[in-house]
Amino acid sequence: MYLRFMETPKIAQTPPSNGAWEKTKGSPSLLRLFRAACGALEQRAFGISLALLLLSLPALAAQTGFASRNAAQDLNNLNEDDGINSPYGLWSDGQTLWVLNNSKDPKLFAYDLATKSRDPAKDIGGLKAAGNASPGGIWSDGTTMWVVNSNRNGVRDNDKIYAYKMSDKSRDASKDFSLVAGNIRPSGIWSDGITMWVSDTADRIYAYNLTT
Repeated sequence: MYLRFMETPKIAQTPPSNGAWEKTKGSPSLLRLFRAACGALEQRAFGISLALLLLSLPALAAQTGFASRNAAQDLNNLNEDDGINSPYGLWSDGQTLWVLNNSKDPKLFAYDLATKSRDPAKDIGGLKAAGNASPGGIWSDGTTMWVVNSNRNGVRDNDKIYAYKMSDKSRDASKDFSLVAGNIRPSGIWSDGITMWVSDTADRIYAYNLTT
């Protein structure tokens, strides 16, 4: 039994045993024509989708929080203005940014984040006199500022975390804590307010109870 399409006798086709339409008399099969049309539509749809994706990348990046430069928030000329030649650790409460300068006379310099200007009244000094001569990472809970003594040369000398009061910028030795024997090259510190984690250049992170 033969079927005719579009009243065109040259495109008469018959279904084979496998269920696919095969061409007869040199004409393309209906299935092949259908597949070609679908392929063209798919390619066009893909091209449109790709174009829309590329156009939406900037907005997508902003919505998903991808990092980007914000030069307007830079703190410039630290060395020229304040003598900061080795900025090391950073911590902020959202209003003030403390920058640890690890130099011959280490000190925590305070900056107002809104104006990017210095706020000397919030500086924390006297680190070297306290024995905190090689400070590294810093962290605060808003009341106490802890500063690790890095001992980057690996010599065990005052290898502990030093505490300073945020209120009057004085030492608070009662909140100092010593590091364990293997933690002789401490670097960065962070805490959730309960546990203090101290990174070590010997490829290990040591945990300490911040409250007892």
